[in-house]
Amino acid sequence: METPDSRPHITLSQFASTFVPFAFLLAAAMMVPEAPQIIDNHRAVYTIEALVYYRAIYSIWLTIAFMTPALALYFLPGDSSRKTNYWLLCWTFGFLAFVVHFYYTVGVIFHWSLREVYAKQGAMIATSNLLDTAWWAFDLLLAWFVSSNAKWIKVQRTLAHLYIPATFFVSAVVIKHGVVRVLGILMTLSLLISIAIRLFKRKHGPVSISAHAT
Repeated sequence: METPDSRPHITLSQFASTFVPFAFLLAAAMMVPEAPQIIDNHRAVYTIEALVYYRAIYSIWLTIAFMTPALALYFLPGDSSRKTNYWLLCWTFGFLAFVVHFYYTVGVIFHWSLREVYAKQGAMIATSNLLDTAWWAFDLLLAWFVSSNAKWIKVQRTLAHLYIPATFFVSAVVIKHGVVRVLGILMTLSLLISIAIRLFKRKHGPVSISAHAT
């Protein structure tokens, strides 16, 4: 028996409605740090270090902003092509924002040196960040290019949608503070609510009309 084609068939309107805000926000994340930083409320300075730092910060904000709806769409009940397409687009653009963050942290700040990464971040955080990047990229390759509904793909995808936000929760909510912590909390709440709705619907199922018939 042939396996049904599970490759995405995304419409132009679906792509535009996610790409346009992503492109605008990414451009803002890259351009806003170009403005001089205000020091002591009166002295404006511009440094390359500040430019790199804020681009890394804003790109991780953008990552969480797109990852949040992707997680909700993945775990909420329903399997319509529209829901799947928006999940994939948000999941993809979230990853692209994360790649930008990865470039500015690992590439620029740590000079593509794993030794520096592990020395500054510690083994646990550095390893989890590298695993996030590799696993997220692998899952997207499967989602875009592999026409299969194999069980192992679904299992690894579900695990990825649990593990990756778990690492973000630790780094954004437990370790960091400020805007990124708020975004991390919203992401976590969205994930937990979506899973709860899915489990509730699975447990109770659709209401049977015949059961209430007289």
